[in-house]
Amino acid sequence: MRFLSTINQLGLFIAAVTAQRRSVSLKDGKTYVGTATQVQVVNLEATTTATATVNKFLGVPFAEKPVRFRASRLPVPVAGPGNKTVEAVKQPPACGNDEDCLYLNIFAPQYTSGSKKAVLVWWHGGALQFGSISGTDGSTLAANEDIIVIAAQYRLGVFGFPGNVSGLPGNELNAGFRDQKTTLQWIQENIEAFGGDRTRVTIAGESGGAVSVDSQLLSEPFDKPLFHAAILQSGGLHTFNRIALGVGPYSTGLGTGNKKDGEPPFLTLAKAMDCPVDGDKALLCLQSKPAAEVRAAVNRVNLLFPPVDDNSQSSVGDSDSARRARRTVNVPVLIGSTFMEGLIFPQSNIASKTFDQWTEVIYPQNASLRVEAKRAYAVGASWLIQSESDAVNLLHSDYQFACTTTYDANLMVKTGIPTWRYLFNASLPGGRLAGHGSDVGFVFGERQSSDTNRVLSRRIQAAWGLFTKNPATGPGWVKYGSVPNSLGNMGGEGDRKSITLTDPAVVDSRCHVWTDAYDPNRPRNGL
Repeated sequence: MRFLSTINQLGLFIAAVTAQRRSVSLKDGKTYVGTATQVQVVNLEATTTATATVNKFLGVPFAEKPVRFRASRLPVPVAGPGNKTVEAVKQPPACGNDEDCLYLNIFAPQYTSGSKKAVLVWWHGGALQFGSISGTDGSTLAANEDIIVIAAQYRLGVFGFPGNVSGLPGNELNAGFRDQKTTLQWIQENIEAFGGDRTRVTIAGESGGAVSVDSQLLSEPFDKPLFHAAILQSGGLHTFNRIALGVGPYSTGLGTGNKKDGEPPFLTLAKAMDCPVDGDKALLCLQSKPAAEVRAAVNRVNLLFPPVDDNSQSSVGDSDSARRARRTVNVPVLIGSTFMEGLIFPQSNIASKTFDQWTEVIYPQNASLRVEAKRAYAVGASWLIQSESDAVNLLHSDYQFACTTTYDANLMVKTGIPTWRYLFNASLPGGRLAGHGSDVGFVFGERQSSDTNRVLSRRIQAAWGLFTKNPATGPGWVKYGSVPNSLGNMGGEGDRKSITLTDPAVVDSRCHVWTDAYDPNRPRNGL
């Protein structure tokens, strides 16, 4: 494997040493002034050094200040005289705290001439309810891989996902996903000013960010997409639609206030804020309330606002059927999960039910599958299962994340999507297993606690870089399912600092238990 060998020979870290000013003029008629940071690149294997310049532009708006619950719009160019220079040196407000939050952080290696640079767009996680881009520093990844990294915000919770609300146009039910489409439009119009190639745009995200990526894959425009590859880290629409409102409230504690009778959370919120709910009145009332009061009510009732099916305008409710019908953007996909995703869940929530009680939640009417699950997760069936509490933890890791990744990857391959798959399996400080979200710092080159993980981080960056620059050739290993050993095992046993190939059947041995829960109405023709 030539590419895999190349990745595994690299081991770099970066340290910022100086900063200068940089400016760029954009289609909105304004000039944005950021900083040019000299970044030292050190090759741990060859002990050679180099220096790269990364231009950072923080808090660049990609949309006008949005109308609450409505779709975002590209910035209107300024007209006439006046100060059109904007300082782009501060982190933008988080969308969980402020609706005027539609900003980008851009990390662009210095461009002078020659080939323009591929672009990686990053959407953060947080169950589509919380999170921000302030903790994402793309300068290391940009410098090491000579790509432009863009971290983009989008509206969250009720402000981003109001749902089926009377008074909202049918294509504006998922404002957060519309924000992401606006981001991609902005990139097409402006990225060349940063030295970027608008024909090489990869969208990527973790958890809720991966749900976002999946929604872009499964929504219009299918024939002329504004991106050219996709990376899904520990998430997808399948995970959210099938699980978040199933076992999710019990395991995460999110959304316990959502009504089980099907009442939209928007109406539940309206009632909690003493708003009328007939006709368009709920929409108009909640639009008039101060944002802080709306957020406080959401937290008090504990509501979760999921994306809704808008007939592929920004999302779908049944991602499986959409993929089988080929209602999807056909671009290369890199998809994966971490070794023990379930570590994200509060232990008190997980321990609130026995293994049998959890399987009753998942399979309330199928005793035979509950028995099969009990057999697959029996104490001693794996080195990971030394007690019933281990079995419960592994159940949630598999059912809510790992096996949905397997299911989605398999369906992508069967429907003709060029697919590569990975498992993040690093050994973390204190002997911790790789939990949900622990791969993100490796992708962005955050400081690691050991030489082994520092080198592994660099090799993961190299894989993401290869995929971003030339998605058709993949991240450095064979396509998923093309040969038995087609799973990129990152930091696995045997060589903790490398990406090696393994048979996915080894890590997917329990996933068959959950197939009927994921898609009970699936056709039996192999798809």
